[in-house]
Amino acid sequence: MTEQKSEGKENVDIENIQKRAKEGDVESQFWLAVSYHMGKGIAKDGEQAVIWYRKAAEQNHTPAQFNLAMLYYLGNGVTKDFKETAKWLTRAAEQGEAASQNTLAVLYFNGEGVEKNMDEAIKWWQRSAENGNSKAQVSLGAMYYDGKGVEKDMVQALMWHNLSIINGSEDGEHNRKTLEKEATPEQLDEAKKLTDEWVKNHS
Repeated sequence: MTEQKSEGKENVDIENIQKRAKEGDVESQFWLAVSYHMGKGIAKDGEQAVIWYRKAAEQNHTPAQFNLAMLYYLGNGVTKDFKETAKWLTRAAEQGEAASQNTLAVLYFNGEGVEKNMDEAIKWWQRSAENGNSKAQVSLGAMYYDGKGVEKDMVQALMWHNLSIINGSEDGEHNRKTLEKEATPEQLDEAKKLTDEWVKNHS
């Protein structure tokens, strides 16, 4: 699964953040949750992290929605509940949050918290991959290679793996070595052209 989001403020003014969070400021609610979650500037407290992630999540703060979903997935500070995971991931994914889209696809692929649904898995991997998520690009490429949920397509498999490598994916690099051995020179050339076009159109 995808790691939780905690990038940003390293030196936090906890008293000020607490005050603003209680006043309803969504960013402060998120950072207070992160502080409780990570034990930054305040004692680590999983239950308080859940409370403040939820408050921010209810205000449609996508990193809070993602982190709350992951706490439910792991059972960290709250009872493990895959349906709650799916609920919050869906809310974030529908707002275009790439990591949530990728993780939601995994839930649909595995049937965790939702009914197993390959079409939904492919839909969310596609959206996440188009948003530049390297894990989704690897997964989507693998689906094209295996012909799962989509028609088998070596060129598309190569293209998505190429893009994942550009985004720093070691898994993509590993998989692509296998694809290279099976692909024809024409498929490799076509995939390179599509990769270059995609990068140009999304830069």
